[in-house]
Amino acid sequence: MKKKRLWKTALIILASLLGLWLLLEFIMRWYVESPLKADFYGSIPRDAVQERQAQVGVQAASGPGWIHLGWIADPDSESYRIERQADGAWVEVGKTEFGSFLWQDDGTYRVLELPKNGSQSRILGEVSAAPEQGTPPTYVPAIGGAWQSLFKPEKFGYYINDHTVFQDAKGNWRLVGITSKTNGDYNQEKYFATAVSADFPPASGMTETEPVADFGELAWAPSVLKVGEIYRMFWSPHKLHQMKSPDGITWGEHQVTLTVPYHKFFRDGMVIQVAENQWLLYTTARGAYYSQVDIYQSFDLSGWQYIGAALRSGWGSERNSPFSSMESPFVTIYQGRYYLSLTYNNDSFFWPGVLMLFQIWPDRPSYNDTLVFHAENPYDFGVYRGRGNSPTLLTSLKTHAPEIVYNPATDSWYITTAGWPWVATLTHGEAAVAPLKWIKP
Repeated sequence: MKKKRLWKTALIILASLLGLWLLLEFIMRWYVESPLKADFYGSIPRDAVQERQAQVGVQAASGPGWIHLGWIADPDSESYRIERQADGAWVEVGKTEFGSFLWQDDGTYRVLELPKNGSQSRILGEVSAAPEQGTPPTYVPAIGGAWQSLFKPEKFGYYINDHTVFQDAKGNWRLVGITSKTNGDYNQEKYFATAVSADFPPASGMTETEPVADFGELAWAPSVLKVGEIYRMFWSPHKLHQMKSPDGITWGEHQVTLTVPYHKFFRDGMVIQVAENQWLLYTTARGAYYSQVDIYQSFDLSGWQYIGAALRSGWGSERNSPFSSMESPFVTIYQGRYYLSLTYNNDSFFWPGVLMLFQIWPDRPSYNDTLVFHAENPYDFGVYRGRGNSPTLLTSLKTHAPEIVYNPATDSWYITTAGWPWVATLTHGEAAVAPLKWIKP
């Protein structure tokens, strides 16, 4: 009898602890999610979708072994059927809810809009596309030398976290990165520190210049892209900001081009061009539970729409924070193959988020855990199910929020690292740089 009472007491204690755990999980997730909004339409207003569909039609991008069809979508009220012409007839090859279809065969394609209210379908556009020949080789990126100090602000901030590195119109190298006059308080990160050097990497570091993007809102993870003769800078979180520059030095024309993303925890955006007048935006995101990297598509760098996940995670993935664990996505192309790096931070469950409020990171080396995935195309890097069960995972690198930088003058590759001073173990508030090697497996 006494033994039964002990078992009953133990079960009650266990159930109470489990209940408390679940309650704290719910409170944390509600706390971080409740202020955030999500939307199907990205930055294109609902009443402008059909006009934009007519303007854009169906656009094709391609590479070795793949083609991609893209268009403006209206997923609230339409789905889409993709057909390929064969022997004089149109044959269905797929359906989708968003303005994106990845395929592998050459041919002539058309996209039909299927209204969800049952009204007459219509053709959005027709396009011919063919994949390029060959299979891009696979290389494994590796840090090829010691870290060298690159830049630590002194006048306008005390550290560098997520950042970008690029060459301006004069050929000088520029760094733009997260900072604040704290030890790493993310709520105070509301402008970017900047620096310049004539060479990369510079022997004695970069020189601090005037800060940018000071608009009274959070300013995280800048990304700079040159389009024609115009430089464009993008940043987040929770919305997509943009500025333009004629030279990569002076910036203006600030605007918010995406106010409500498709998934919550939208941050750390990075933009690449995949074809003429076609761009992809990669962002940190989270689904119902699992972390992921989202893709948004644009045909003019102003109208953005969600088209899918570049990388999903599932059962077996080690980290799925309430505010997402796949941070700082960065896509590099090397010899025709695409490489997606992300810093795998923020452990699952409620307590890491609580501890971070007090600048406590129990496993400090994990702050520098960057995973690298590969794919033949820029749209699908597979599913992450843990380090031993993810075919597209190539390697992990000890670096935080890295940029992969190519210097054409020396035909050399480099990788950077940075981070909050209170947790980073590779640096002490500065951005640092090391050689990057591409190794044939």
